[in-house]
Amino acid sequence: MTTTKLWQIDDDELHPLVEHYTVGNDRSCDQTLLGYDITATKAHAHMLSSISILSRDEYKQIADTLDALYDKWQKGTFVVTSEDEDGHTAIEKYLTAKLGPIGKKVHTGRSRNDQALVMMRLYLKDQLSAISAEVTTLCDAYDQAIAAAGSQAMPGYTHTQKAMPTTVALWLGSYRDAFADTLPYLTNTLALIDQNPLGSAAGFGIELPLDREMTTKELSFAKVQDNPLYCGLSRGVFELITIQAFVPFMVFAGKFAEDMLLFTSQEFNFFSLPKSMTTGSSIMPHKRNYDVFEIMRATAHSYSGHITKLHAITAGVGSGYHRDLQLTKAITIEACQSAQQTLEVLTLCVRNLMLNTKHLDAAMTDELYTVAKINKRVAEGMAFRDAYVEVKRTLQ
Repeated sequence: MTTTKLWQIDDDELHPLVEHYTVGNDRSCDQTLLGYDITATKAHAHMLSSISILSRDEYKQIADTLDALYDKWQKGTFVVTSEDEDGHTAIEKYLTAKLGPIGKKVHTGRSRNDQALVMMRLYLKDQLSAISAEVTTLCDAYDQAIAAAGSQAMPGYTHTQKAMPTTVALWLGSYRDAFADTLPYLTNTLALIDQNPLGSAAGFGIELPLDREMTTKELSFAKVQDNPLYCGLSRGVFELITIQAFVPFMVFAGKFAEDMLLFTSQEFNFFSLPKSMTTGSSIMPHKRNYDVFEIMRATAHSYSGHITKLHAITAGVGSGYHRDLQLTKAITIEACQSAQQTLEVLTLCVRNLMLNTKHLDAAMTDELYTVAKINKRVAEGMAFRDAYVEVKRTLQ
């Protein structure tokens, strides 16, 4: 089906294979982000009315129509289709179909470049806020698990070998503290990217007296991103910075998953999850598999791949817009969704963690206390190295 593009006139044609290749999965990304595009378009239209590009009545018609479109998008009844080059086109076509010439005015003073920038920036802000909240919820789940564990002892391990005695609460607490320490990183990242690029147009500003402070306030940005070329320069980089902020908690999630795969194995059997959170085998009826931690481990270990791709694309282009940057959308959305899902599943696992105290107690074997025996001799006046040798000889 022929696509009517915003830049097309009578004899502009694009080969369908080229269109398919260059659009790729971008429409799907824009479908995810469309609500942010609609919100920014409404703010832009409001600003245009303040500088008399639109009349008050024209703005009201546009605002009402955009509100209706937003509602359709939320309900899933408005979809960016193959007839649209992208979500930006879909919005303008919808406004024009509903409002005629009034809809054709909405793109005044902006480009699809700053339209995409502000859409993505709003998405990143929401993701950082939502993920910060999810990390806080996870920390609360750890606090509850720590309280439930009480003083239950467990072996501590180094080199995957028994080392010294510890407690379940101390082990869980190490993860709780680790996740809590990622929160300031998320907060600082949000503060950095909280800049409004709308009004930078194609990266060179615009001759019209756009009120960028107005859209900044209306879209709840902390400040205007003043330099229009920097707006474009930051595309992909702000996405990279945001996804990098998720790496620490993804690392900790992977470490916890690895611990749990060890400690839930039949040889350890320190912990378990409800049956509904494990899977079975198609051939071995006795199996209960902790696939949730295997997928979590793999997701965490492969997460840096998002960073690598974002870095490669953004570092590979100069200033100004290049269509390479289109590909950063899908990478960023996938990385955000992966991080969010990992935190949600991890919180569920921690809340449902069950201690097998019989096996934990049985694992507290004598070799765990060799350092305590050394320290007892030191307290009685023996030199540490002599105490070490004496205790070690008792083990042979």
